[in-house]
Amino acid sequence: MSVCFVSPATHAAWHTTTSIGGHDTWVPEADSDTPGGNLGLGLFYSNADSLAGQASIIAYYDNDSDHLDPDHDPFWTMAGGLLSQPLVNLDDSGITLGWQTGVSWLQNTVFGVEEALQAQLGIVVNYQRQADAVGLALGAGYYGLEFDDDVPETRGYSREALKRSSDALAWKLFFRRSLKNTFSWEGYWQQWRDQDNWLENQLSLAIHYPILHPVMNSLNVSVSYTRYNLTPYRVQGKAPILPWDENVLFRLYTEIPLNW
Repeated sequence: MSVCFVSPATHAAWHTTTSIGGHDTWVPEADSDTPGGNLGLGLFYSNADSLAGQASIIAYYDNDSDHLDPDHDPFWTMAGGLLSQPLVNLDDSGITLGWQTGVSWLQNTVFGVEEALQAQLGIVVNYQRQADAVGLALGAGYYGLEFDDDVPETRGYSREALKRSSDALAWKLFFRRSLKNTFSWEGYWQQWRDQDNWLENQLSLAIHYPILHPVMNSLNVSVSYTRYNLTPYRVQGKAPILPWDENVLFRLYTEIPLNW
């Protein structure tokens, strides 16, 4: 899930897109690649008060030949939503201070995550010049993570040990850069923490190339790296709950605007 970059609007505006493409999930510690196809739907909103929101859902189908999870269903889902609004503008500096709330969810991944749910409310400091932006988001909320039971059970873990949730803090560094209206790229580094440890690190980079086509409006490529902290799940005297703690998701897709 990305950060909303707000452009002033004279009235409320809604924008809907669908996406279609291919992906590959790489688990380096298991030397595993799982290709597949995906289909997504996105909804975007902005109004004259610079209130901006977005929501998206992506359905994935995996061609799973490595079977890291022996009982993996090839279909899995990722969804998220974000709402933000600047409250203070520092003269003509391009710096704004505002609020942001967001939620993200994924389920049934090939790398052993049964379900992950995150929600937060926080503040955003944003520096924006035309289409370029950089900023920092700080928030507090809920972090929940549950692993699939197949691999952990072979390592001696019960079902009760697979799920943890807690209050958590999150920070995110983000940027967006455009080049002469030819293409743009955006990225972020986000970390979730509880009172004692980091819980999850995620780095993401996406490149967008606009195209003139009667159906499609852009070609896009994205890569997301995620690492989970398995230490809070580990039982003394046993191996880690999973033999890997990181994954990389590559996605190549096109976006199609929907007019309805």
